[in-house]
Amino acid sequence: MKQKRMIACLLASAMLLPTGISALPALADDPADSAADSTTGTDSDDDEEVWVDRTEEEVLQKMKIVAENDNLALYAWDEDKVDEDNDEKPEDVFALKNKKNGYIWWSSPINAAGDSIATPVLAKGLSSGLILTAAEIDDRSTTTVRSGDTSKTSISYKSLSNGIEVTYNYRKVGIKIPVRYELGEDYLQVTIDSSDITEKYGPDHEEGPVLTQALSMLNAFGAAGSDEDGYFVIPDGSGALINFNNRKYSAKTYNQPIYGKDVTAVPKTKGAVTEGISLPMYGIVKGENALLAVATSGDGNCNIKAAVSGTGQSNTEYNICYFEFVTRSADEYYLGNDQLTPLAVYQENMPQVTMQARYYPLCTEDEVNADGGKELDYVDIAARYREYLLEDEGVQVKAQANSALCYVDVYGGTMKQRNILGFPVFMKTSMTSYEETQKILEQLKTAGAENLVVSMNNWTNAGISGKVDYKAKPSGTLGGKSDFNDLVDYMNGNSVQWFPTVNNYAYYSGAGYFSLTDTAVRVSGSFARIVDYERAYGVPYGEKKTMSLLSPSTFTELYEKLAKNYKKAGLTSVSIGEMSSLLYGDYGKKSATSREQTMQAIENSLSTLRTEVGTVLSQDPNAYVLPYTDTITDIPLYSSGFDILDEDIPLYQMVLHGVIPYSTRAVNGSADAERLVMLALASGSNLRFDMLYAETSELKDTDFDIYYYGYYEYWVENAAQYYQFTKDILAKTSDSYIVSYVQEDDVISTTYANGVKTVVDLANCSVSIDGETRYLRDYVEEGDVVFE
Repeated sequence: MKQKRMIACLLASAMLLPTGISALPALADDPADSAADSTTGTDSDDDEEVWVDRTEEEVLQKMKIVAENDNLALYAWDEDKVDEDNDEKPEDVFALKNKKNGYIWWSSPINAAGDSIATPVLAKGLSSGLILTAAEIDDRSTTTVRSGDTSKTSISYKSLSNGIEVTYNYRKVGIKIPVRYELGEDYLQVTIDSSDITEKYGPDHEEGPVLTQALSMLNAFGAAGSDEDGYFVIPDGSGALINFNNRKYSAKTYNQPIYGKDVTAVPKTKGAVTEGISLPMYGIVKGENALLAVATSGDGNCNIKAAVSGTGQSNTEYNICYFEFVTRSADEYYLGNDQLTPLAVYQENMPQVTMQARYYPLCTEDEVNADGGKELDYVDIAARYREYLLEDEGVQVKAQANSALCYVDVYGGTMKQRNILGFPVFMKTSMTSYEETQKILEQLKTAGAENLVVSMNNWTNAGISGKVDYKAKPSGTLGGKSDFNDLVDYMNGNSVQWFPTVNNYAYYSGAGYFSLTDTAVRVSGSFARIVDYERAYGVPYGEKKTMSLLSPSTFTELYEKLAKNYKKAGLTSVSIGEMSSLLYGDYGKKSATSREQTMQAIENSLSTLRTEVGTVLSQDPNAYVLPYTDTITDIPLYSSGFDILDEDIPLYQMVLHGVIPYSTRAVNGSADAERLVMLALASGSNLRFDMLYAETSELKDTDFDIYYYGYYEYWVENAAQYYQFTKDILAKTSDSYIVSYVQEDDVISTTYANGVKTVVDLANCSVSIDGETRYLRDYVEEGDVVFE
């Protein structure tokens, strides 16, 4: 009776619709699904089927081996064993067996249907190999369709030489997606080519497009039950752990984009300051077994998602972590009044991209178990990812033995308002001239800061005035060519590594690049502008002229010109500044460039610079920058600190130590410089400092006011003292991998492959090595900037 009344209501509602609106396939979840989603219990019908948990052996009997090698075996559902007479259907489940110890990694929990917490809809999600998010363009809404829901999705199989191809037919939305599951030597590789996706209601469909917006790949692979111990390894900032079953029910689930948000979508207010994800990977650790997942392609537009068991998180009995590949970027715009609810808008055409992930099973029998422990941990995840970077991504070892570096960023000129005949005029103003830069370096050397690595920021007229910077001409405001050459001679003669820096993403018109022709376009169709926000309220700061976001379609030609000019000027090193860590697209019709294409353009540009110019310094680089990098700055020592995260770890440092030298962010820019120095020692990080010759008062109302802490006279002595405190310890391990990292309260023990072990006490600011304990207070003078 209830169903009849519901149908009658729906028919009556349909009669009220304007005749000009055509019917579309229903995209919202069925009413039954919606009801299920709002119910945490099970149905109370007396004839309800009781779920009986299955064993792994029972499930494997329904499966067959579809690919096998010396290390792994891949199982898929055997269609010949499906009992169609009892309405049995193939399950969308795979098993990956590690032959070294027999452990099986399941693509979905084998007893997901018996989850006492999950609704039927969520249980189907746990049983899905691929979850589709489809966008209904006319209604500006999305719907989720799960491959494990056989009422809305059908599955077909095709054998491959080293695996199987599964085609998911999402009948509800008219989308078909073939997915290849293939075995490599020691990994499972899952691949989706966007060109193979078919959309029945595509962009040109007259009755309203229904488009592929995102794909969650193996969203429950390696899912951990509520009775399991372990954690997820998340590359958020320096790195973080999410413990299974951490009972943080009120915390938001983890959902962050790899390589950061697309900055073309300018928010109305400034969001919270968070760390980014620079490495396209995550790990699952379960005692004697672990799994490394790497997004090997399509990582330019991909999210990492994670949730723990329980209501308010995964809303199931399982802890899950997975990749979500975004096939069409989204944006929002306001129609009329900005106070209204924004409208969602999606890319019309799907970029051509291969979405691919590898899953590496690890166990204590592997060579990756460097410390020989009985259980695996996050260090083993880092070690296997490092091996992947070296063997598959072309990252080269640049670390040298007995090396401890001191990184210094010097800031040249900026625009400052001055009164000329009573009129306010913005003029190029020197904050650290070339001659003054030399004075700073000389004083650092005299004080004991050796092995300097110097980044020169805003050293050209274009850099100072905010225009696109590629001409490699020293600024007259800072002293001109003669003073610049004197500085270069000094640095080369004193073994100072130095890197002239360009920051070509936010710009003002000029120097051959103009806001009307070379600016990136948002998905919504408007130009992308870089907005400064009020520090107090987080709203756009209207007093400053808005900068434009340089279209990535210009990158290839731009960096070819930059390489040519640097080479002509005799420069042998370069840094592309924040472009090492920024990634965005251009969604204009004429200059369309996806994030994946921007990645490729940056890689090509860095390859050109490496060949034509020489050594490259990268600032907090994303993974795709690493193969072209000789030295690194600004690797964070903390994660974003989201509520769901349980512990910070130096994952990024564990991956790179002994491969490429790296530094912290500016020590003198930290609210707790002492703690930062001690964390740097624990993670094998060199120290970095920001310095300017101009006094702090001179920085007021300029772009340099954020470096209020950088006046060199306050920091030359302290920088040298910090360096002296850390240099011997860092030098002993500079070319060795980290094989163990253990933190107990404020004490951190780090062991390196060459046998050296450091014990850092954060509370006492001390470090022990080779039987010797040294205290920071013995190196840094009390009563100075550092100590109260």
